[in-house]
Amino acid sequence: MTERPQDLQAWLDRAERALNAGRWTEARELLLPAAQWLPRVPQVQHHLGAAHLALGQPQLALESAQRALALAPAQWQSQLLQGRACKALGKMEAADACFDAVLDLQPSQGEALVAKADLAMNIFGLPLQAIDLVQPLLNHPQCAVDAELTTLMASLYDRDMSATALTQRVKRFSARHMRLPQLELPPLAPRNPATARPRVGIISPLFCNSPVYFLTISGWQHVAKGSDIVVFNRGYKSDWASAEFRALSAQWLDVQALPAESLARDIHAQDLDVLYDLGGWMDPIALKALSVKPARAMYKWVGGQSMTTGLDSFDGWIGDPWQSPLHLQHLYSEPLVNIPEGYATYTPPGYLPVKTPWSRRSRTPVVFSNPAKLSRAFMATLRQTVGPICFVHQQFQYARTRAKVEAALDGSKARAEFVCPSSHRQALEILGGFQTMVDTFPYSSGLTAREAQAMGLQVKVFTGELFCERHSLHLR
Repeated sequence: MTERPQDLQAWLDRAERALNAGRWTEARELLLPAAQWLPRVPQVQHHLGAAHLALGQPQLALESAQRALALAPAQWQSQLLQGRACKALGKMEAADACFDAVLDLQPSQGEALVAKADLAMNIFGLPLQAIDLVQPLLNHPQCAVDAELTTLMASLYDRDMSATALTQRVKRFSARHMRLPQLELPPLAPRNPATARPRVGIISPLFCNSPVYFLTISGWQHVAKGSDIVVFNRGYKSDWASAEFRALSAQWLDVQALPAESLARDIHAQDLDVLYDLGGWMDPIALKALSVKPARAMYKWVGGQSMTTGLDSFDGWIGDPWQSPLHLQHLYSEPLVNIPEGYATYTPPGYLPVKTPWSRRSRTPVVFSNPAKLSRAFMATLRQTVGPICFVHQQFQYARTRAKVEAALDGSKARAEFVCPSSHRQALEILGGFQTMVDTFPYSSGLTAREAQAMGLQVKVFTGELFCERHSLHLR
């Protein structure tokens, strides 16, 4: 154990400065011994938990938050931390209960409302509820930006405004909030292509079993033959797909905990010829870092590619004539770069099931989608159909998510069948047992539509104008 310093307050002040600056590793190393010297001080336990959570250690964060709450049950900040740790551990109902506990202690507390809205939209499939939760915060001094971003992202799933109106709002949001006006990076000196291999950066929170893998890995395997790939890993998931990204990278940088300005500097230091953003609106911190163009050239590709970033720092948006036809350029701040054969190549997993014979497949239509995509308009269309409909997604394990579907189908439990696969492999096995998948709108299926096609399903396609509204259009 580290020897207790004579000036303990100075030690704690150093830890707090590290926390405030986002230097999470330094803060953790200072707070670990402090928590042993001061086991009865809830604030020390709380700060240690915050450092653990930022470093991707949610179980340790949860334990620290629980120790802090045992010492100070009315400390709402520790309830908030406990909720965030539960969410990172996949304990979604427990997380929601923690945020409710914060609101019991501090009604209208902004961070708790934003956190509940995130769960409502991304876990329980209730984007309209998310909008309602953050509505009171749109003029909040600390939470207005998060509230507006939540509203914009939820509006991708279910809205009354047009695609053009939503795009204009996103562009205005990016102009106001997705910039680093105080940061100026020096120009990168020209590199000699005759003596140096191209340096290609890719950045995402989803270098794992995700659409980023299945829709881009074949491209990166090709690029790696003639270039050095530098991976900026913004996520904490690690699996077999992560291992494949690591195998093709010349350099792997874990930058999950970096704030936007530090991230921009780290990217700039890698002297990249080109950087591909594979995070998009899944990672607003990274987008903010990219606003200062820390690489010689930058392109937006798969990953959070729902609609324009609103930034003018990108050299192009990689799409195709189906996803982003040139007549829709007004919906993008990035120049459209369309690949005639298609913007992405699907690489199936080794466990893709063998096609089930057509005669043995169910004729019940299947909806295999994130429940957030079940918009009012889409559900109204389903309500006009006859017979049962099967809804497949892990998130239908939640009673409130199932209730949304049942209510939209005139309150009929008999019409909705729910299946909750426990893994991607199992989800594909289930999907392959159907003849027809009905795609959602306005937010359509991306990877799932390609998987359905690979297993021989017919996909009923709808379309709109935004990128995320045209994902399955090429299947027509």
